[in-house]
Parts: sequence; C-alpha cells; structure tokens
Amino acid sequence: MTAGAIAAEPLGVACPMDLGWRYASGAAMERFLAGLRERRIEALRCDGCGRRYLPPRPLCGDCRLPLDRWVPVAAAGTLEAWSVYRLPILDGRTGEPRPTPYGIGLVRLDGADTTINHLLAETDPGRLRIGLRVRAVWREELRGALDDILHFEVAR
Repeated sequence: MTAGAIAAEPLGVACPMDLGWRYASGAAMERFLAGLRERRIEALRCDGCGRRYLPPRPLCGDCRLPLDRWVPVAAAGTLEAWSVYRLPILDGRTGEPRPTPYGIGLVRLDGADTTINHLLAETDPGRLRIGLRVRAVWREELRGALDDILHFEVAR
C-alpha cells in the first residue's frame, strides 16, 4: 500500500425493504379485470376507426380518440407468436421460480384486433405454430386478476 492510501473494506448496511407494491390499474383495466371475475372478456372499441383493443386502453393508438365503448370478446382465438422458455425465472406474481419449460404466446382473441401476452399450456415447439386455435382455461376461484385465465390451451 502506498503512503496516504486508505484500506477500503466493503461496508454493509442492513436496510429492510417493504416490497408490497400497489399500482392503480386505471378505469379501463379495472372494468376488464372485473369482467374476468365473471368469466367475461371485453375489449374497448374505437368509434373512429373501429379497432378493438385488448387489453383495454384509454385512447386509440391510431385515432387518438378516447375509448369508452365496450364490446364482448371470445375466450378463444388464434396464436400469433409464441416462445417456449427452458430457463427458470422468478415469477413476478409469486416470487417463486417458474417451473420449466413454459410457453408464452401472443393470442388474438376472436373479436379483438390486438393481442394479449399470456401463458400457454403447450410446451412442445413441434405442436405450436402461428395460426393455431387456442382457448382460455379459467381458474376455479376467480379473483378479478389477469391470472384468472390460467393459460391458453390448444382448442380441440
């Protein structure tokens, strides 16, 4: 050590953190989630261009008009894109490692013009393809949360 140098040791400071996050979902998402509690899926439709948004949002992405017309959307649709993950990650909802493999897909539900990103039951890449028909599988006890739809499975 040279003259005048100070030996540096890592300094540890205990700092407990409360990670109990709460977010406001907004009026559109609040109504959407309330619908899920009743196994009802709805999108917001633009009066200007007719585009039907799912998940719902307050403004049309094309026209910039406020959205307030709710329309029913089916619980089945088409797989527009997909991935199968084999690397475990922490599930943001539970804090626990997600079992692998698991599938994620962009699903365009019948009656919607946009897609939702959700879990897929199928994890075999050989059985997944763009255009595949899928349907929602619902949780038994509904809570009014996005995971009331457990995942999408291949429609038979």
